[in-house]
Amino acid sequence: MVSRLITVTILVCFLGITYAATMPDYIKICHRNDPELSKCVKQSVHNLRPYLVKGIKEINVPSLEPLYIGDLNILDGSSGGITVKAKKLTVYGASNFEITKMRASIQNKRFDFELILPHLQGEGQYEINGNILALPIKGNGPFVGNFTNFVAYVRVTYDVKNVNDIDYFDIKEFALKIRTGKGRLRLDNLFNGDKVLGDVINQTINENFELFTNEVIAPIARALEVKFLAIATKILENFTYNELFPV
Repeated sequence: MVSRLITVTILVCFLGITYAATMPDYIKICHRNDPELSKCVKQSVHNLRPYLVKGIKEINVPSLEPLYIGDLNILDGSSGGITVKAKKLTVYGASNFEITKMRASIQNKRFDFELILPHLQGEGQYEINGNILALPIKGNGPFVGNFTNFVAYVRVTYDVKNVNDIDYFDIKEFALKIRTGKGRLRLDNLFNGDKVLGDVINQTINENFELFTNEVIAPIARALEVKFLAIATKILENFTYNELFPV
């Protein structure tokens, strides 16, 4: 009985070493029966951060620095009669996230986590027309924004998909909500370059930064969902469920 137990123990250790030896450096495996699974998954995601800066070419994972979002209809005029569009939207600093809370459940096939984004910078072109904070606003041109301590809440649910007798992760839902923090925004060329009116609007926006960003953050969060889901899917489809989460 003792010899059998020793044999099983050695086999489990050997399999663990084999998995670790064959997995790339950017993947930290987590055993699904680990009593501190949430802590391990948090460490595993953090381990990915330096590799996401430039992307992982071998599995076609794009770079997070910068994160190119492209064109985005932020407000369509139905919310208070204001239309806001962003073009060539590019975000810097997305790879500097820090997970502050993590709950991983293999049984429920779900990961819930909270992360903080210490500093983001966004830039691109804008179009805006309507009324904001009781002031008329109109213009188009370049913009730049600096944002600090934004908090994101992420929920991931998944299934295990069997392909040719091999199990893989299959993400069913990737939901992201953002709580705005502090920051400043600069819209150039408001009112066809009228500096006085432009400065008034920019000052008003920044004095009411949280109120303004709360109005526009939802569609930005949806765009980030799409980007992050694509990255997660690329990583997960290149490894089996048992490679990432062995027994």
